[in-house]
Amino acid sequence: MIPFNERVLRSAGERRSRLVLALDITGPMDDRLSRAQAVLERAMNDVAAVKLNNHLLLPYGLRGVKNLVDECKREGLPVIADLKLNDIESTNLDVLDSLISFGFDGLIANPFVGYEEGLGRVMTRAHRVGLGVLLLTYMSHEGAKDGYALRAEDGSPLYRLFASRARKWKADGVIVSAKSGPRIREIRRVIGKRCLIFSPGVGPQGGSASTALASGADFVIIGRSVTNAPRPEAAIATLRRQWSTQK
Repeated sequence: MIPFNERVLRSAGERRSRLVLALDITGPMDDRLSRAQAVLERAMNDVAAVKLNNHLLLPYGLRGVKNLVDECKREGLPVIADLKLNDIESTNLDVLDSLISFGFDGLIANPFVGYEEGLGRVMTRAHRVGLGVLLLTYMSHEGAKDGYALRAEDGSPLYRLFASRARKWKADGVIVSAKSGPRIREIRRVIGKRCLIFSPGVGPQGGSASTALASGADFVIIGRSVTNAPRPEAAIATLRRQWSTQK
């Protein structure tokens, strides 16, 4: 089985893209899945991977999004389940088995739950089948500082502890807000080069894709700037021009 990181980097190279499309579709429940499929069809040639979260997973379930996942698989696009997994081991393993059964390539988990009887066996089982685990290290909303910037007993911020866990646990990647270049650089120093950085918060939340990438992020996660655009492919092209002109 080809490891997750290798698959997502291969997809990025083939499409010359460092964008992960977040299909965080809002609005009437009956329309969300069809709108997500329409956006995917127009954007799939220009994105490196796709992220699905509760905007689609809650109203439709895994069976409901299976055709969407299968379409991504046919196109060689890795699909990441953004569940922020954060429960006891038995529940986490059951969720993992469900994601594997429905063809997901990666999942986002919260390192706060710990390793023993938390994420340890999840990491082992996921890597056995080539599924990537991305650890939530610093979120992109304003209130993230109330949690992820809290100080541990040794005085270091919680996000740095989570970055250390990502390296120690051999996580495939970390999620770090695009709104802080210095924090991305700091976390890169902790995790090293093997672990990938995925940065959300670009666009409506105020983050800059070019700043995030220049600071060491491997990928930016973008949702509303693309999903709400009249022409998703044109929105992606505009974003890519901005990155190239700001290098």
